[in-house]
Amino acid sequence: MAKRHKQSAIIGRLTVACFVAMRSGYARKHLGAVFEELLTALAIRVADDLGAPPLTASDLSRHLGLPRSNVRRCLEALAEEGVVRKENEHGYRGELDWLASRIDAEYFLTIRNAIISAADELKALDAPA
Repeated sequence: MAKRHKQSAIIGRLTVACFVAMRSGYARKHLGAVFEELLTALAIRVADDLGAPPLTASDLSRHLGLPRSNVRRCLEALAEEGVVRKENEHGYRGELDWLASRIDAEYFLTIRNAIISAADELKALDAPA
């Protein structure tokens, strides 16, 4: 149980660090207001990385378990911000220019370091004593 508690705390720190860092890109809104936008953008980024076809609002709604109307609003906001672009009639892809302009952003490095730290801590818990 103690190991499970420690693992849970490590994952909690990782999650908090990632969301606080990602929120820095949304100074105009609190995290709760942009959570669905973040999920939508990240799902599109993953699909792009896998070489999947452009995702539709319906695809994202099913995958994320969000109402399609919410996903549509997120896609509109993300397209306005230049985070995603519409490709074909209904699909969306990530905007590589937007991503490239932020690749060395402080929040990205914070997230990367949080992931590395959490992975190291989790590995250490499984190492033989």
